[in-house]
Amino acid sequence: MTDRPTETPDTPQTDPAQTENAEVASRPTPTQNTAPQGDSAAQQATDGPAEDEQPKVQLTESQAKRLTTPMMGMILTMAVLTGLLAVLWFMNPEPDVQFQRDEDVHEAAVWTASAAEFAPIAPDVPEGWTANYARWETRAEFGVDVWEVGYTTEAVDFIGFAQTDEANPAWVNEETEQAPTTGSATIEGLQFETREQDGRRYYVLEAEENSIDGTTVVVRGDAEDGEFDQAMEAIIAAIGEEIEHDEP
Repeated sequence: MTDRPTETPDTPQTDPAQTENAEVASRPTPTQNTAPQGDSAAQQATDGPAEDEQPKVQLTESQAKRLTTPMMGMILTMAVLTGLLAVLWFMNPEPDVQFQRDEDVHEAAVWTASAAEFAPIAPDVPEGWTANYARWETRAEFGVDVWEVGYTTEAVDFIGFAQTDEANPAWVNEETEQAPTTGSATIEGLQFETREQDGRRYYVLEAEENSIDGTTVVVRGDAEDGEFDQAMEAIIAAIGEEIEHDEP
């Protein structure tokens, strides 16, 4: 009896190239994230971006002392100055009596008489009146040289006058502060043009109406009628009067 050869089933042969490709595909790539997606997001939310964190500056005790020393010096300096000012204030209290200016109108008129070509008015005003100013001025913008005096009356009102021999309409309007004309008034035989505005009255004696010395005189003020009448009387009485030097 002859033995029958044993048949072995055919084993499929694997292509070497396919085997190599499968091994390569199963390896994780460098850019492949092998960690679970949820864990990575949670870690980023907890830690936060490292790039935004700024290092905290730590000052030593000596550095902090050097920074605060100038500020303390300024505070101490201000405190010392405030204390000194307070001491000076209490050592020099405000006086109870206020200073009241009183110019010597007669003395100023004597000097003006040597410069002006007319006799400057130096009226004898009532007792208790004080002169705020008495001056000889050149008003270059109007081409006028002016003698002017201003008084504070006993009732603490103002009355003043200006006198010149070179008057022009622009200067008169300036002296009367552009007040409108209200009429005229005859006082001591002289006719004055009257003006009024904002509680202040003006009396203008034009050169052609001044039969005494031909100067133009503007009287202005906010005093009551009684004091205004006294001022007008004293001013008119002094027009054209020569100024005499006081004996030393």
